[in-house]
Amino acid sequence: MRALWCVNAAVTDQLPQEIRGRGDWLAPSQLISQPTAQCFRFDPSGLDLDALESSAEAARADLLVVPDARIQLCLFDMDSTLIQHEVIDELAAAFGIGAEVAAITERSMAGDLDFVESFTERLALLQGLSETHLESIAERLQLMPGATILLENLTALGVRSGIVSGGFSYFADRIGARLGMDFVVSNTLECVDGAITGSVVPPVIDGSAKVETLIRERDRMGLGIEHTMAVGDGANDIPMLQEAGVGVAFRAKPKVAASTPHRITHCDLSALAYLLV
Repeated sequence: MRALWCVNAAVTDQLPQEIRGRGDWLAPSQLISQPTAQCFRFDPSGLDLDALESSAEAARADLLVVPDARIQLCLFDMDSTLIQHEVIDELAAAFGIGAEVAAITERSMAGDLDFVESFTERLALLQGLSETHLESIAERLQLMPGATILLENLTALGVRSGIVSGGFSYFADRIGARLGMDFVVSNTLECVDGAITGSVVPPVIDGSAKVETLIRERDRMGLGIEHTMAVGDGANDIPMLQEAGVGVAFRAKPKVAASTPHRITHCDLSALAYLLV
């Protein structure tokens, strides 16, 4: 195992005494694209990791203790992970029902509602929304800070990457192309006569579909679990995060954060690039 203590570049070095002398600060020059975070890699053997986790939280640092294996496959959720939006909420806002749909989304991502049931309910509310809104929404979607840096490093080091999203292919395909992803798995947004039908096109990409995609890609590549990483924030990501060798809850809902020992709360996505060196 190896451990990484990651802090934002603007944060003063507050390394706990117990890890000093156990490792070194990683040099950004070891990566093709420089992360915004700084990272100290060290040997965690024999340390009280619960106490160290508390120290990290007090210092607004992210502590990752991961297998000492090279990541070769990485899967990502899209909404609120790779982008700063929940696309279905953006669609609802364009239809004038933003607050109603956003409340359902929040409960679903927190794990208080079944994902497929809530997805079906939210999509039905969008029946009749003009297809003309889709392009303008796609154009204003903003990537999550650090996403570009992380994907540039994954690509440069030959890591296979993909989006596995409970969102819609109209948007996910564009984000995947923008970031240079190897594949995208997401839901079809059905439109007829220039308007969203509100009907679900099966199969719905839920938590089961996400973990099935991870297993399928892993087995196709002949990889062990330790060579895989998954990143997400919502309850439907939990099965995928728990199946991956490194399942990262990124700025996640409490239930999601509690589901995996690997969490990024303070740094941006670029900090995960340090797992590659």
